[in-house]
Amino acid sequence: MTYSISDSYNTRFNIPKPDFPFTVGKQLQVRPHIPPPPPRNRFSAFLENDRRHERDFIDPVQRCLLHPPVLGPRGGLDSGVTELEIVRLVRAGDGHAAQLLAVRVLTSTNGLLPDMNLLAKLYDPLYFDHEQDDVDPFLAVYRAHTRECAVYKKVADLQGSVIPKFYGSFTLSLPVSQTYTREVRLILMEIVPGLSMDHLSPSNFKKSERQAIMKSIIDSETALYNRDINDRDIHPRNILVVSEESNRDEKVVVVDFGSAWTSRSKYPDREQGSLPRVPISPLLRWIVPPEELKPWIDWDWKVWVERQYEHTKDSITEYMQRRWAGGIFEGPEA
Repeated sequence: MTYSISDSYNTRFNIPKPDFPFTVGKQLQVRPHIPPPPPRNRFSAFLENDRRHERDFIDPVQRCLLHPPVLGPRGGLDSGVTELEIVRLVRAGDGHAAQLLAVRVLTSTNGLLPDMNLLAKLYDPLYFDHEQDDVDPFLAVYRAHTRECAVYKKVADLQGSVIPKFYGSFTLSLPVSQTYTREVRLILMEIVPGLSMDHLSPSNFKKSERQAIMKSIIDSETALYNRDINDRDIHPRNILVVSEESNRDEKVVVVDFGSAWTSRSKYPDREQGSLPRVPISPLLRWIVPPEELKPWIDWDWKVWVERQYEHTKDSITEYMQRRWAGGIFEGPEA
């Protein structure tokens, strides 16, 4: 059959995706998965010309079968099985980069206790935005999943404090037809009591409370950076303000490491110039706040940061001043 441009357009928009599979009450059987290492920092998820052409002629379901997830070491699968029940949709539906579901453990041979309430984050390319012009959904979910797993593994000592507790990577088989199934990768994390900053209004917080939140953000990001994690996406949507009922000492918990690097530099050959494993004072990296956090700040930021972190001043070298002066915050790439 020969397609015209108009045929391809109709093909893309008239072949429906299957009904959204992640609904409250549905049970999911997942298996432990060993993720592959994350791609290099320079890895791009831009849609290349061949994938762009493919998108014009092949519907998203068929594309998922053409581009299954990367297997990982030893085929990626580990032993055991866990049964989950979806109890709430946190952020779910077509067009999301990842699906966030509150789940309850029914049974598990992987050390998860029955009735545990967890957050499942599913990297499902089928419900990624297939009409977004510049992003390849399969590369994007591969990059996000592997980077997130690598970050949690590298900073295991921070789990349960400034980042959520991580319960591992898993895979889920979903039927496409009577003949075919497709694999979807996911991770399981603790449910952190609190709301993300983008769902909160700064005007509802006293200045002292906002300052405590900002200090906790700086301390959390610095703890990650001092372990060679470059978050690169410090944004209100990725910062949970912990509720007073929580037993955590931290005011905030940082989430979503799909854009993070497990090193400081974009280029491995330049990593030594970023002084890996050497603590870098917030007096350098946080002297200018990220633009997205500025609505929470109505005080002299520079003076405040200098006062809060004066005790780190003696650790700053001339090289650090040249390398980090003015702060460095890089946004996520496509």
